[in-house]
Amino acid sequence: MSKVLQLQFKTPDGTPCSLTVDTPKEDLTSEVIYQVMNTVLDSKVFAMQGVELSEIVGARFVERTITELQV
Repeated sequence: MSKVLQLQFKTPDGTPCSLTVDTPKEDLTSEVIYQVMNTVLDSKVFAMQGVELSEIVGARFVERTITELQV
């Protein structure tokens, strides 16, 4: 099973954008994730099609299971 942390943002025009972190730490709290997301916004490092991120939408852990089939 693989697990990622998906950080969800919006641009000023409402366009959704997400950043995905592979193999996040298991002990992350909502407070820590929110602080990191605020740092991302304040740093203005990321932009979608030249437009900076402007709003936090949410965050979630996404897990998926892969089962290889014999063919």
